[in-house]
Amino acid sequence: MQNPYWTLLLSETKFPSAAQARLQRYNFNLIPKSRKLATAMIDKLDLHRRLSDHVRYLSETLGDRSVYRPQALQAAADYVSQHLGALGWPLQRQSFVYMKQEVANIIAGWQDPKGYYILGAHYDTVVGTPGADDNASGVAVLLETARLASTLPSPLPWTFIGFTTEEPPAFFTPYMGSRVYAKRAKEQGHVIKGMLCLEMVGYYCHEPDSQPLPFPLQYMGYPTTGNFIGLVADRRSRSLLTALEQALRSGCHLPTASIAIPLGGYLLPESRLSDHANFWDQGYPAVMLTDTAFLRNPNYHGPGDVMATLDFDAMVELTLGLYYFIQQHC
Repeated sequence: MQNPYWTLLLSETKFPSAAQARLQRYNFNLIPKSRKLATAMIDKLDLHRRLSDHVRYLSETLGDRSVYRPQALQAAADYVSQHLGALGWPLQRQSFVYMKQEVANIIAGWQDPKGYYILGAHYDTVVGTPGADDNASGVAVLLETARLASTLPSPLPWTFIGFTTEEPPAFFTPYMGSRVYAKRAKEQGHVIKGMLCLEMVGYYCHEPDSQPLPFPLQYMGYPTTGNFIGLVADRRSRSLLTALEQALRSGCHLPTASIAIPLGGYLLPESRLSDHANFWDQGYPAVMLTDTAFLRNPNYHGPGDVMATLDFDAMVELTLGLYYFIQQHC
């Protein structure tokens, strides 16, 4: 019997074979009519190259971007600032001191008093890893989604944020960059309609049984092939989750699996392991988009988290799906 405390929202998206997925990624005729209207002018090969360039710089040129390498962490912040600043939107650094060094969230866009959305990704790493999936992949999708959104009429009810100090030793402390932002936003009365958190979005597997699942999800019909993007919400964020899932189904060719968890995610501790949880704790709706991190990626927090392990075709699709969602919420 299904546990009555769980709300399970499984995607109706079909999980294509690897060959079908490749055809879908490059055959424009397979794109739904609604998506053709939204993304017909987007060059997927160019987007692939741009995503690759971001991940290469962050994970190879900079590498370890932990608080124990302050110059690399600062360089990552500058990189995010440079690319978001080039879009012509209001740009600010939300600075604070952690471990005797100044760190900063990089914020671009408009905080509309009537309400706004956030797309965010953390740009730091744990010590000792190049952090290609965790989280150069998320930063790359953040920057390219923002670039596509910059072609829409301004001002947008959207803010794009590169968060600092998500990883240990700041994790679960008041010095997480996203906790600083969410807490100050609540104190200042910001109306945040929804926060989308990009947390490791680049690692995919098409082999059967490549997706381990935590208890009790292995008994709830979730896919066991790791070719999907996971969408994780608390129960208060269900409407945001539903809208996002529908947009991804219409706007890209990337399978999804989603869940809405009661009690702020505490019934499934793995659901709280990124920046979105700090927005839940302030009462804001938020959804984490993830390749499921350590559940799927064996290179998690290690030296093997390198660019060569990522699926940039899938990241292209996710970027297009997010762009489609932004168009629907302008």
